[in-house]
Amino acid sequence: MRFWVVVVLLVLLAGAWLGTLMHVDPGYVLLAWGNTSVEMSLWLLLAVVVLLFVAVVLSLRLLVVFNLPFQVLGRWQESSRLKRMQMQTRHGLLALADGQNLRAEKKFAELAPVTTQPIVVLPALATALGRQGKLDEAKQVLQRLVTEFPGSQQLVHLKLAEVCLYQGDDQSALESLQRLHQLNPQHAEANQLLLDVLQRVQQWPELIELLTVVGKHKQLTPEQLSHQQQLAYGRAFAQTQKNAANAADNGLDNLQALWRKAPATVTQHGASILAYAQAMGRIEASPAVKTAAFIEQHLAQQWQDDLVLEYAHLPLLDIEQRLSSAEAWQTKAQDSAALKLTLGRLCRRLELWGKAQDYLQASLNLQASKHAHAEMARLKHHLGHMDAAIEHYRLASVF
Repeated sequence: MRFWVVVVLLVLLAGAWLGTLMHVDPGYVLLAWGNTSVEMSLWLLLAVVVLLFVAVVLSLRLLVVFNLPFQVLGRWQESSRLKRMQMQTRHGLLALADGQNLRAEKKFAELAPVTTQPIVVLPALATALGRQGKLDEAKQVLQRLVTEFPGSQQLVHLKLAEVCLYQGDDQSALESLQRLHQLNPQHAEANQLLLDVLQRVQQWPELIELLTVVGKHKQLTPEQLSHQQQLAYGRAFAQTQKNAANAADNGLDNLQALWRKAPATVTQHGASILAYAQAMGRIEASPAVKTAAFIEQHLAQQWQDDLVLEYAHLPLLDIEQRLSSAEAWQTKAQDSAALKLTLGRLCRRLELWGKAQDYLQASLNLQASKHAHAEMARLKHHLGHMDAAIEHYRLASVF
């Protein structure tokens, strides 16, 4: 209350002071322009200026008030336009998800020139076009997206790859995915698609390199990564063996280099070890000295029935010495039917018929198998025991 009293007193004092000034000296102002002049007191001029300022402010306020309905109308129209575009985008995406590609194309084609969300609309339009086989038009739409938004290159490559995969064009999809991988090696979705495509086109070395990147960034579970690595290296071993027919001079070196860089999930996996030994034996041919040494070294560390069976099929240089080495394995695998079968085969190759028969019978006693019966049948046939040979052939056919 006191504050307002003080304010009123100050205003009254100021007014009294100004009134005194106006009475003592009203001042004089002359305004001239051409042949026209206006004379007035200084205080009148100040009053006119104040009135003009008030008039201008009020006029501006009136303009704003009168323009307000037009602004409201404009905002409502813009809001309605955005809602219609959002609704049409939603309908287009639902049509695309439902497989109604032609309807989706129409929706997105109408939106494309005026959309405020080209990052959403243009890739969806390209997808709808690509699914209908209109690849050139889809590429034009994606090229427009790259031109308008240079930072969308990864999205464009991904969408182009998806369209090519939808059409079954693995080679074109592979090219797009590889370009995307160069831009961003950590792109999880692209890497997963690239894994699938590389498997289908059987590019195993490239798949092995990609698995290294995927494993580094933990984009697969340890179990999935191990399975993929075992598959890729197994196929790569077989491919190296096949390529060695055209380049026998370095085929074994390439295979051994591949094995040296293989992860533990491969070098400790039984099926992968067997695949490597088989490829190595076929590349090395006769005599399979390095392959035999690899199998012996591995069996000394970890027993594997499949591997010892492969040992008997190798074109060995000194079979008598290999037989002695194999017989020594009985101390650690005396109940192995596979080892007995291998010993029987080695004895048959040395024409030790009685010893071969004993080992083969021991194998059958431990675990009857197609291969053991077939081996015994061949031995009986060679010895002239036809009835026994026929019976073992018959038993072999049961498996």
